[in-house]
Amino acid sequence: MTPKETISEQIAKLSVGLRYDDLPEEAQTKAANLILDLLGSMIGSKEIESSRIAAELALELDGPEESTVIGHNRRVAAPHAAFANAVQGYAFDFTDDHNQSNSHSSAATVPASLALGEKLGASGKEVVEAVALGNEMVCRLGSAFLGKTYYQGFHPTSTCGTFGATVSAAKLLKLDLEQTVNSLGIAGSQVGGLMAWNTSGSYTKRLQAGHPAMVGIISAMLAQKGFNGPPAIFEGEDGFLQAYSYNREYDTSWITDGLGETWAFVKTSIKVYPCCRYSAGHLDACLDIANQHRPDPDKIDRILIRSSDYTIRLLARPRKMDPQNVVDTQFSMPWQAAIALIDRKIDVDTFVEENIHRPDVRQLMKKVAWEVDDEFERRYPEHYSCAVTVTMEDGTAYTSVVDNPKGDWRNPVTQEELEEKFIKLAMREIKDEERVARIVDFVTGIHKAEDVGELFALLS
Repeated sequence: MTPKETISEQIAKLSVGLRYDDLPEEAQTKAANLILDLLGSMIGSKEIESSRIAAELALELDGPEESTVIGHNRRVAAPHAAFANAVQGYAFDFTDDHNQSNSHSSAATVPASLALGEKLGASGKEVVEAVALGNEMVCRLGSAFLGKTYYQGFHPTSTCGTFGATVSAAKLLKLDLEQTVNSLGIAGSQVGGLMAWNTSGSYTKRLQAGHPAMVGIISAMLAQKGFNGPPAIFEGEDGFLQAYSYNREYDTSWITDGLGETWAFVKTSIKVYPCCRYSAGHLDACLDIANQHRPDPDKIDRILIRSSDYTIRLLARPRKMDPQNVVDTQFSMPWQAAIALIDRKIDVDTFVEENIHRPDVRQLMKKVAWEVDDEFERRYPEHYSCAVTVTMEDGTAYTSVVDNPKGDWRNPVTQEELEEKFIKLAMREIKDEERVARIVDFVTGIHKAEDVGELFALLS
């Protein structure tokens, strides 16, 4: 690579030249597992209102019968299917997470890759290549913002996800170098994703998977037809990094150093709780205390949570003391701490309408306090560290410290745990254990598939 090459050109070179066998085995396996992980939410969230609305719109927009809207046994235009499936995949907020980039890297790339892969009759290996490339772009771009793009009000899952989905689509469409560069330039004008959803607990949180999945495909298809875009979309004077960074603080070395040699996305975490990944530390700690010591919730005097600055900003703002909808509860530190200590478990059925205003949870929430821990702040965003101390009325205190929450690449879920997570989600809609098991076998062995469309036959 010469110094004159733009970041887009470096990414394009990797995309055009990459083949499945070039990926380390760890990256091959991780990409397949991330597909399985997100697919569970795509299947299991069909009855969630935001999923229903997105699918309804995709079916109304219709188009050529190219790609399946999961759960509806109908094919529509690939961008429309990717949109609906991505919104469904994000509904439970159960999507993988990459610490350094603050992003859910698969939220847009997997739905885009599966939808376009079905349309094109792509092989399993080709879909894995696309997912690996797309996720790598999301992780590297997000990391370049040094953990601060949130402070600028942007959601990297969406902003960086637009480029990730575009690279995935470009790879599947077999775009050449110039076309891939153009697709990234085009994507730059379609980037969106404000954090404003968190002020009202709105469904736009879930839109921020659907939008990038859809426009990623559109960006690549435009480039395929000859539409062009700026070649320095990332580092240019008016480019992505300048526009979306906090105080223009960013480091392009996170994007380019070791590109194609080391794969950042393999350090993606798998969520074990269906809510904000920043919640994982205090939920691990609360459940540790609840299950080890079984404190009587009625006799708890105080719950102190120590965490990083942004975790507290995101999960403990005033609205979070009075959550009004499911999205609010997915991002409410006091509500989550209270229900974890009372129920001693957290799963998909925790975050439902009937739990939002539970009197026992609301009462215990009042006893939750929080503060920034200087050491945890220093370690952020590489580590999502947290500590919880539960003090009883008699003065007894229980403390649990979590350095790397369960699911982190340093504290990973096992293959068995990952597959069990998928099975539980998929069984919400597919009441057939044998068929669900066949889906697991297909996705974990996706590299053997000659046509990824075989997967959608299993889903129908």
